Amino acid sequence: MSDTPTAGLPSPMTVDRKAIIAANPRIKSAARWFWWIAGLSAINSIFTATGSRTTFLVGLGITQLADGFFRAFKPAAYVIDLAGIGFFFAIGLIARRGYRWAFVVGGIAYALDALIYLYFNAYMPLAFHAWALFFIATGGIALNRIINDRELAANVPRQ
Repeated sequence: MSDTPTAGLPSPMTVDRKAIIAANPRIKSAARWFWWIAGLSAINSIFTATGSRTTFLVGLGITQLADGFFRAFKPAAYVIDLAGIGFFFAIGLIARRGYRWAFVVGGIAYALDALIYLYFNAYMPLAFHAWALFFIATGGIALNRIINDRELAANVPRQ
C-alpha cells in the first residue's frame, strides 16, 4: 500500500496531441494560419523596405506600423518586425503540436493587432483579420473539444 495521497486515484491521461492534429485537418489548417500571418508579414516588410506599395491583407498591422513609423531608423522597424513575425511563427509551431493555449494566445494577439487597422479605418485588412480569426478559433475550439472528450473518457470509473 502506498502512502501517497493520490494512491488509488486514476492517473491523468496523456493526450496524444500529434494523433489529434494528424486526424483533424481543420485543426492543422487553423494552426497553419499563424505561419501564413508570419510569412506574409515578412513579405510585407520586405516590400516596404524595397519601396513597393504592395501589401498582403493578412499581414500584421504592427509590422506595417513599425515600418512606416521608423522609416528614418530602420533597425528599430526590423527589430519590431522580427519580434512580431517570430512570435507568430513560434505560436504556429506550438499550435501544430496540439497545445490549446497557443490558439488562445495567438488569437488574442492577432485580435489586438486588428485594432491597429480599426484605428486607421482600414476595413479590408480588418475584415481579413476577422476571417483568419474565425478559422483559428474554430480550430482551437475543435482541439479543445477533442482533448476534453478524451480526458473525460479516461476519467470515467470502470464497473
